[in-house]
Amino acid sequence: MWNTFKYTLLWLVRSPGILVWSLLFPLVLSTVFMLMFGPLEEMGQLEPLRVAVVQPNDTPEGEAFESFIDAMDEGDDRLLDVTMVASEDEAARLVRDSAGEDDGYVGYVVLDGAQPRVSVAAGSSLSDTDDLNGSVLVLIMDEYTSRASLVRDLIERDPAVLADPTVMASLFEPVRATVQVQVTEGQPKESTRFYYAMLGMTALFGGNAGLAACVRLKGNSSALGARRSIGATSHRAAIAATLLASWALSFCCLAITYAYMRYVGGVDFGPNDAACLAVVAAASLVAISLGCAISAIPHVPEEGKNGILTGIVCFASLFAGLYGQPTMELADTIAAAFPPATWVNPAAQISQAFYSIMYYDTAAPLLEHLAILAAMAVVLFLLSARSLRRQRYASI
Repeated sequence: MWNTFKYTLLWLVRSPGILVWSLLFPLVLSTVFMLMFGPLEEMGQLEPLRVAVVQPNDTPEGEAFESFIDAMDEGDDRLLDVTMVASEDEAARLVRDSAGEDDGYVGYVVLDGAQPRVSVAAGSSLSDTDDLNGSVLVLIMDEYTSRASLVRDLIERDPAVLADPTVMASLFEPVRATVQVQVTEGQPKESTRFYYAMLGMTALFGGNAGLAACVRLKGNSSALGARRSIGATSHRAAIAATLLASWALSFCCLAITYAYMRYVGGVDFGPNDAACLAVVAAASLVAISLGCAISAIPHVPEEGKNGILTGIVCFASLFAGLYGQPTMELADTIAAAFPPATWVNPAAQISQAFYSIMYYDTAAPLLEHLAILAAMAVVLFLLSARSLRRQRYASI
C-alpha cells in the first residue's frame, strides 16, 4: 500500500496538467486578484487632510488653538496634515496653487479672535454629500469651537470642576470624525468575498488529481492499471492509497495557495490558522471525491471527463459570487429564496466556511459547513463505488 501511495503521488507531481490546475492556476489567479483589489483597498483608506493654518497670535486663545492643531497632526491615525503659514494670503495661495492635484489642500484655517474660520478649496460645496474632506475639516473646527466655549463657561461658573481628571480627559479627548463599531469577529472588506469564492473554485479544480488517478485504477485504462489488477496488493488497498495520494497532493497545493494569499497577499482569514487548514482539508476531500465520481461516468473519454469537471466547477463558482457584483446579487437572491441551493454547492460551502472563521466568534457555523462538506464527499464516493470495484476483463 505504501508503494502504491508513493508512486501514485510521484506520478501526480510529475503530471504538468494536474499541477497547472492544482497549484499554478490558483497562484496566478490569486496574484491577479491582489493586483486588482490592492489599489482599490488603499484608495478606501482615509488619508490625513492637507490643511494650511495661519500661525495664531501669542494669546491664550492662540496658544490653545495651536495646541489643538498640533494634537490633530500627531500619531499614525492623525486627521490633519498641517502646514503653518504666516498670513492668510499665503494660505490662500497654497490652496489655490494646489487645486486639481490629487494631494491638494482641502482648505485653510484662520483663528479669528477665539473662533477658527474655515475656507475650503475653490469649487467645493459643503452642501454636496461627495465633499467629504471639506465637511470633515468643518466638523473638526466646529468641535474645537464647542469645546473651547465649554471650557470658558466652566471657568466662569465653577473653575474647580477642571481639577477633576475625568472632566479634563473628556475635554481633551481626540476628535473622531467617525466611530468604528465592531459587530463581527473580523474586519469586513469588499474584496474578501472574491478571495473566498476564488479559493472555493481553485479547491474544486484539485479534483483533476482524483479524476486522473481513479481512471488509471482500471485495468483497461493503462498499463499501470493492468499491472495493479494482477498485482499482489489488494484492490481496496490500492484504492485507498490512490485516493490518499490524490488528497495529499490537493491538500498541499491548496495549503500553499492559502499561505500565499494570507501571508503574501495580506488576505484576512481570521485569527485561527488551524480552522482554516481544516477547511482546506475538507475542501480537498470534496474535490477528490468529485473527480472520483466524474471518473465513474461510463463511455466518456478522459478529456471529456476533464471538461465535465471544469464545467461543474465554473457553474458552482457562479453561485458562489466569483464573477463580479451581478453574480453576487444573483447568488444572494437564490440563497435567500431557496437556502438548500447552497447546501449542494461545494464552492459556496467552502467560501462560507472561511466566512464563518472570519466573522463568527463561535465554532458552530464552521462545524456545520464542515459537516456538509463531509456529507458531500461521502455521497460522491458512494456514487463512484460501483466503478471502483474490482472488475474482470476478457483482455487487457
